[in-house]
Amino acid sequence: MSNGISIRPSKDIRTNYGQISALTRQHPVAITVNGREDTVLMSHEDYLAQQAALEEMKERLELYAHFAQSEDDVRLGRVKPLDSAFDEIVKTLSE
Repeated sequence: MSNGISIRPSKDIRTNYGQISALTRQHPVAITVNGREDTVLMSHEDYLAQQAALEEMKERLELYAHFAQSEDDVRLGRVKPLDSAFDEIVKTLSE
């Protein structure tokens, strides 16, 4: 998908669908109604790629949020060494 965008009137969807469909394989096509941009069409392949990229960004943001929380936990002393945590668990289970 390139960065350009074509602008076409809505009547072209009815009369020139094949041409518009072909344009969407090059870049998105803005459809106008009464001279104002109303809808944007893109190829199905570009749509799927865009959705995959958005999902990947979402997953990365969630991971970064976990990292930030972990850093806060360490900085604020809300965590302890694994050995002492296991020692406490064993002690609690032994009682």
